[in-house]
Amino acid sequence: MAEEQSTSDNETTEKQEELEEKISSYEKLLDRLKKERRHMEEEINRDYRNARRYVRAHPEEGILFSFVGGVALGILIGKLTK
Repeated sequence: MAEEQSTSDNETTEKQEELEEKISSYEKLLDRLKKERRHMEEEINRDYRNARRYVRAHPEEGILFSFVGGVALGILIGKLTK
């Protein structure tokens, strides 16, 4: 009877250790993903600021690119809806 309880306690302890290990692994993964998210946000913000600076310095090109992009998008949507 005592052996069954000891075995049961060992299994419970092993399961709890496995659970704690999985939780630890999950927390490490979350930390890594948060760090990567911050890095991506910084990179996107930097690219956005650079694009705004470029468009302010070259407004004609910005308008031209917008116009060409709009025409291309219009043609693409027109062909897809036929």
